[in-house]
Amino acid sequence: MDELILERPSRRREPIEDGDSFQQFGALPWRRNKHGEIRVLLVTSRERGRWLFPKGWLAPGRSAPESAATEAFEEAGVIGDIDRQALGSYNYAKILSDQTSVDCIVTMFALRVRGTLLQWRERGERKRRWCHLSEAAEMVSDEGLGRLLREIQTKGRLTAASDPGRSR
Repeated sequence: MDELILERPSRRREPIEDGDSFQQFGALPWRRNKHGEIRVLLVTSRERGRWLFPKGWLAPGRSAPESAATEAFEEAGVIGDIDRQALGSYNYAKILSDQTSVDCIVTMFALRVRGTLLQWRERGERKRRWCHLSEAAEMVSDEGLGRLLREIQTKGRLTAASDPGRSR
């Protein structure tokens, strides 16, 4: 991500092709620890405290990866380099404020973390936790996300995302 985005544009929530599902974009924040092992950053949801990755709607005027990076900044307080190629996607049922649910498809992008903020927009509403990818796959409650994380780990896709030769 080339610039730090501080304002929050209104988000677009539009059904995708079949008219029944909504598209969201998420970031999978990651870094290497002092032993060179990959760790990913989970955050809790605001309402129910479930472990997940930052995600949200497409921000007007921003690409899908840029929208995902903005969500990571707002929800997890991290900045970094977002990969332009998606890691994959998963489906889940989003519970809205009126307690109805909508089906969402979340496309995930790797975000190599360069900095972790001590103060950030949603600090008072969320917890965050660095953990191994396999631990994250067990901690998340969305089955589709757990499957995607296991696939990412099996295929070494975060290692590939760290290749400096890839376009960002």
